Amino acid sequence: MQRLFPNTLLTLAIAMALTSPQSAQSAENLDNDESTFETITVHATRSSRQINEIAATVSTYNEKQIDQLAARNIRDLVRYEPGVSVEGNGRYGLAGFNIRGINGDRVLILLDGVPMADEFSFGPFLSARRDFIDIDTIKQVEIIRGPASTLYGSDAIGGVVAFTSKDPSDYLQDGKTVAAKLKLGYDSAANEKLLNGQFAGVAGDWQWVIGATQRNSQETHSYFTSDNSTGTNRQSSDPQDNDSRALQAKLIYQPSDHHRLTIQADSLKGNSETQVLSSVDTRVRGVLIKESEGDDERERQRLQLSYQYIGEHVLLDKASLRMFVQATDNTQITKEVRFGLATRQSDSPEDLYRQRSSEFSQDNKGLIMQADKQFSGWGQHYLIYGMEWQQTDSEAVRNGSTKTREGALLPEFSVFPARDFPVSEVVEKSLFIQDEIRFMEGKLSVSPGVRYDTFSVTPFSDPLFENANPGVDIAQYDDSKLSAKLGTVYKLVNNVSVWLQFAQGFRIPPFDDVNIGFTNFAGGYTSLPNPNLEPESVDSWEVGIRANTDSTDWSVSAYLNDYDNFIESRTMVGFDPATQLIQFQATNRENVEIRGIDGQISYYPGAHFDALDGWRVQASASWLDSEDKQTGQQIESILPAQLVFGIGYGSEEEPWSVEVVATAVERDDSQFNSDPASPELFETPGYMTLDMLARIDLTKHAVLNLGLFNITDRQYWQASEVRGRTVEENLARFSSPGRSVSANIVYHF
Repeated sequence: MQRLFPNTLLTLAIAMALTSPQSAQSAENLDNDESTFETITVHATRSSRQINEIAATVSTYNEKQIDQLAARNIRDLVRYEPGVSVEGNGRYGLAGFNIRGINGDRVLILLDGVPMADEFSFGPFLSARRDFIDIDTIKQVEIIRGPASTLYGSDAIGGVVAFTSKDPSDYLQDGKTVAAKLKLGYDSAANEKLLNGQFAGVAGDWQWVIGATQRNSQETHSYFTSDNSTGTNRQSSDPQDNDSRALQAKLIYQPSDHHRLTIQADSLKGNSETQVLSSVDTRVRGVLIKESEGDDERERQRLQLSYQYIGEHVLLDKASLRMFVQATDNTQITKEVRFGLATRQSDSPEDLYRQRSSEFSQDNKGLIMQADKQFSGWGQHYLIYGMEWQQTDSEAVRNGSTKTREGALLPEFSVFPARDFPVSEVVEKSLFIQDEIRFMEGKLSVSPGVRYDTFSVTPFSDPLFENANPGVDIAQYDDSKLSAKLGTVYKLVNNVSVWLQFAQGFRIPPFDDVNIGFTNFAGGYTSLPNPNLEPESVDSWEVGIRANTDSTDWSVSAYLNDYDNFIESRTMVGFDPATQLIQFQATNRENVEIRGIDGQISYYPGAHFDALDGWRVQASASWLDSEDKQTGQQIESILPAQLVFGIGYGSEEEPWSVEVVATAVERDDSQFNSDPASPELFETPGYMTLDMLARIDLTKHAVLNLGLFNITDRQYWQASEVRGRTVEENLARFSSPGRSVSANIVYHF
């Protein structure tokens, strides 16, 4: 907290505590951010709209649904979302989202409109990931499938996952001026204990909410949990101790229906200590690793100011302004005891103490302005227009040392400390406009939109970069992009509508690919910068049909995404006979195509049969395929087909509910090796798991949520966890947990 806003949370907490509830005004009479419109989804169109009115495939989760899923992290959140997954595990934890086969920084993650930091990995000792959101500080999640650059610019080329933090009005109901929520949870898959608390109040024109979450856990288990072996034969996950702390404070001042000012601050800090037993008793260039430990820390801090105005004017009915600063830091330290090197002090091999530390930090700040205007003309119009400015500053540094038992330093093959890319500043500026036009008394809706972005990457060299990368030239990178979209929704009858959308997306070249500089003389290779990279781009077509009746809701959509200039960050481009080094460089792939079908149905038989009142049947499915036009093969990040089927009983009005969910996943056949002499890559077998979710209202104010997962104790792998690994490897350590249980108690008072 000291780096970005050392006293902000404390100041806000004190201010909230001193704001005593002297007014009888409740949150029911106070507007929230989207009070003037019916809110189902906000981020899919940058305005509040029912999902049936949107020409896109969007999923939403609210706070109660998150609790009922017994979810402990972002992966659990999308457990039953075909075509969406969260990648990553092991020492460095969860990475980010994969939506329709597109992953990494190609999927934009937002928290209250603020983008999360980029992923950055370099070598075996640095993997900075994107798990910086505690889901128990969240009131709503929206998952937008497909390109959304017209609305959100770069990094939304594959989709958007938008998180919205909790507001005071989420707790202050029925005339309350003070309210609180307490949540206790446990998950056996990682032996995790959870404590979350939220405290909200209202007094006159002021509202406030403060919240905190504490989590303590061990490693997420593989299918095997009692293996004491080391090295490549190990089947259990590496032992790990984790703890994380999330804090949130939000203060709202609303003197009238026209003005609303929000100040919010939040932070998340996590620590992990790992015994990397899977590396112990293995050899690196003939050197035996006897001990290996990881000590990793991640931290994110944010301060945000938002203002909203509602009033009838010629140019706008509503205007919003959002300013933010955010700091994200990753520090990862590896300590090893190695045996097998002779030193100057001795001609015989001895124990050597080797340490590697890697740091990656990214600070971003921004200004977002938006205006909304409704008017009549040729149809009924809902116009949105605005601008964005964002600056992102990134830097990384590696350090290391090797010592003898007596503490004498030994020479290294690499220069330390070192930067593998220069300190980089990325500035993005954009203008956007979108109109939603309704004709034929609302039966036909057409939504054209366009966005213009300019961006620049400015490197700043310093001795840390120059000493480690002599002779490497760095370059400024500037470009611009125009993105367009057109969506249309037509109501065939009152409860059936069809929709079609064309959308473009793009992603600017990563700052490190533009100006990377790294040479490993011991490994015999070097990485070259490429300031001539083209931005990635996509043209996306999607068509769908939706219907809802008293007993059934269903939808089906089909899409085709055509990606150009896909950036492959590490491509072997040649061999330099002068230096005897193999050369790697980021390059653009010519063309990648992804196509697929999504579908979902919910059926309530009680609408037709009284004896089945309270029962529900739900199913959703996703199938997708891909082709790299250059190789003729699928891209490796493609997701296998998935079907989720559930049968449940009970509604929110009932004192209890239960649901049994089956998940079937097809075999992953996207892995291939272009070198016939190399070992065959492992293809994840298909599998089916069975889960049960239950809710019990213990009292008027207390709810127990239970989850029993993988009831049949099936051994299986998620495709993303074994991507690129061979059939000759022992992959047991990468398997998913066996049977596990998760539970939480939520108490409102």
